[in-house]
Amino acid sequence: MANALIADKAAAATKHDDRNEAWLAFWARRPLPILQSTKAALAGLNARVETVRTDEIVDLVLRDPLLTAHALRLINQRERGSLAADIVSIESVVLLMGVDAFVGQFARLPSVESLLLPKQPAHYFGLLRDIAAARLAARLARDFGVLRYDARLDEIYITALLAGLPRMLRYLEIGLPDKAPLVDLGSVALPLFARWRLPEVFNTLLDDSAASSQRSLLQQAALRLADRLQQGWWHESLNTDLHLAAHTLGVEQPEAWELVCKAMLHFAHKDWPYAQIFAPARWLVMLPGEWPKPQAKASPGATSQEPTRPSLNDILREMQKAGQSGASFNQIMGLAIRAQSEALGMKRIMFGLLMAGHNLLKTRYIVGATDNDPLRTFQVDLSAPHIFTRLMLKPQSVWLNASNRAQYDALLPRGLRQAVGEGEFVAMSLFVEEKPVGLFYADNQGGALTEAQYNGFKQVCLMTGQCLTRQAKRLELG
Repeated sequence: MANALIADKAAAATKHDDRNEAWLAFWARRPLPILQSTKAALAGLNARVETVRTDEIVDLVLRDPLLTAHALRLINQRERGSLAADIVSIESVVLLMGVDAFVGQFARLPSVESLLLPKQPAHYFGLLRDIAAARLAARLARDFGVLRYDARLDEIYITALLAGLPRMLRYLEIGLPDKAPLVDLGSVALPLFARWRLPEVFNTLLDDSAASSQRSLLQQAALRLADRLQQGWWHESLNTDLHLAAHTLGVEQPEAWELVCKAMLHFAHKDWPYAQIFAPARWLVMLPGEWPKPQAKASPGATSQEPTRPSLNDILREMQKAGQSGASFNQIMGLAIRAQSEALGMKRIMFGLLMAGHNLLKTRYIVGATDNDPLRTFQVDLSAPHIFTRLMLKPQSVWLNASNRAQYDALLPRGLRQAVGEGEFVAMSLFVEEKPVGLFYADNQGGALTEAQYNGFKQVCLMTGQCLTRQAKRLELG
């Protein structure tokens, strides 16, 4: 009897594996349809292909998980040498293919609507619900990544966008002329990504059996939150994931919830065009308490006495576009210093360039310093052990203030206090392609710094590294 049960289980497992293999083969190279809105937008870009910017294409593709998957599958199945790396970002796909070839090729893909409408409206709306959840999950994953200063936001964003792909494909199968095998969708996601030769980091982030790193824990929390928020904010399981995200990020749970609410509201107002699918923000009106009242708009004739200072987000977006469009090192660094000066209100800003052959940091850019300021000519010797030496080991920062001065003053480079004075300062190392290139320093010329300035300073330094990394990869591909 026992032997018969074992044989039955083995036969069932073999049949299960055979069905999975048949399903993987079914989708191995089959073209994926794309949303009609994506197809129409690609046609518009095709009509003016000479003037299309790379960031326009990237923004469009990342709104459609099916096109994102199709583009990454195509580029990662190319023939490549032993030194070629996985392609993770859509920007890299566009650079490898060229704008003309990318737009022309993918504009010819069939549309989802042509497969499912008008005969299969239930499957169509089910697919839209999954795409909505994927886009919200990608937004949450990226926001979590920004909060923990993740240097590879493309990886976590696209992984979240594609996590629900097997279920999307199941909805599409009803509109295809040939029938796909039935499979357990939970068992084919990772094998599908491997069959398509998508970057291995996707599987690492999605493998819940090995969710030990902060990245993978936050990734899976974002996926579960996006799915459960459709059912309301009061469920205990959602509270569990929110607590996990807050604990992993090192913030209080109300702060994590505020971030999630902002993502939901942005999604409902600006990201989701399909009125047939309700956005999860619809449940927020049931929250206890009063809603914040909108600020009154200034009258048309009113004029401000002081010029409006640009917001940090405005300059960060400008930096991101500069990095995507091939701006020079000096242009990106100029935006980084402008963000610290104009948006954050730092009084004195310096960037010390790493002189690798001499193992020292030497002032390359400086703003807010007088002509005789010793910071203009200050050099930091990295052969001696001190706090700046430690900062140059990986992307990390320090805020020296009244509460930790006794701890850190003894660890400062020789002569730094004489050069910068006795006030507070912030510093953070800058890395490009995992290599140190220098260090940002900023202070208020003896005055105190705020936590908002420190957090903004870290955001600027991180974005600078990401933009310069894009620039370096573009030069490598060129």
